[in-house]
Amino acid sequence: MTTPDPVPRNLPANMCPPHLLGRCARCLAPCHRYGVGGSPLCQTHQTEVVKLQNPKRPVS
Repeated sequence: MTTPDPVPRNLPANMCPPHLLGRCARCLAPCHRYGVGGSPLCQTHQTEVVKLQNPKRPVS
């Protein structure tokens, strides 16, 4: 018995199955919000969060 392929992380809204679509918690844009790899944020806001969590340190 084979297992189905999981839904990729950060799937664009136009490629996401309708039952996995939701609204971004910040801008309310459609995004992959439910299921495996779902996030309450759209790709734009996910990128902003990653930048805030991993600030670049100045080279000294």
